[in-house]
Amino acid sequence: MTKLRFGVFMAALAPLLIVGGSFRYLALRRQWRFGAGVTSVFHRLLCAALGIRVRVHGDRPNALPALIAANHVSWLDIPALGSLLPVAFLAKKEVGAHWLARELVKLQGVVFVDRQRRRCIPAVNREIARKIAAGAPLTLFAEATTGDGNRLLRFRSSHFEALRETLDGGGDIALVQPVHISYVRRNGLPLGRTGQPLVAWYGDMTFVAHLWRFLRDGPFDCEIAFGEPIRFFGMSNRKEIALQAQRSVRELAASQSRNKFQAGSAPGAAQPLAGKELEAREIVC
Repeated sequence: MTKLRFGVFMAALAPLLIVGGSFRYLALRRQWRFGAGVTSVFHRLLCAALGIRVRVHGDRPNALPALIAANHVSWLDIPALGSLLPVAFLAKKEVGAHWLARELVKLQGVVFVDRQRRRCIPAVNREIARKIAAGAPLTLFAEATTGDGNRLLRFRSSHFEALRETLDGGGDIALVQPVHISYVRRNGLPLGRTGQPLVAWYGDMTFVAHLWRFLRDGPFDCEIAFGEPIRFFGMSNRKEIALQAQRSVRELAASQSRNKFQAGSAPGAAQPLAGKELEAREIVC
């Protein structure tokens, strides 16, 4: 069964990358607004191939400039969240170490960051602000790393400053959208705390080994909860906003563990971006 699922995964991935990737590349170069929906379609089909069933709680970001502050469990968070709406991501530079991987993730609208060079943070924040101002919500995995899926790490505040850069370009308010991502069932059975590491990708795990284990153990149910947006003004303190976002995500996690959410809804139609498409830029520090 694992080999069959892996075959389905590869068969679905190849035409998606060729057709969808080519259209996405052209949309980025021509700055077509409707090109953004390609990524959501791609991630939905990818989730179907991987056996990830996504359920949604709460309201997704509205038209205001938004920074999504989410916990981070696995590389699977990207297709799960990306299946819900066109969204850019902040990624560490190691993700794009290979030229092919780098070109592929650029199609998503990624901003690369070198976490070992703090002097690059202002340049990265300017690029984040550029994407948000264009209408693309950007996802910040605020823990700056993945965990075992059972605990929430401290939210780093450095890149919350990008919202101030956004306001400097015009506007009175931006939003931080807290999001909690959790993997709750495997083959219809609750995962519990002991089952979370089956999905989590952390430590020295290799991508291929994790993918193979996931395909062997799936399908999985993923729940994504959107909390109440946090307002960010020109005089807001980024550290306080980061702490508020962390508390909100922790509350969402507690509600999920107590089964306080109402029955989740299936993903609706992908929301179009409000602004033009922006090609990924290399940030040199």
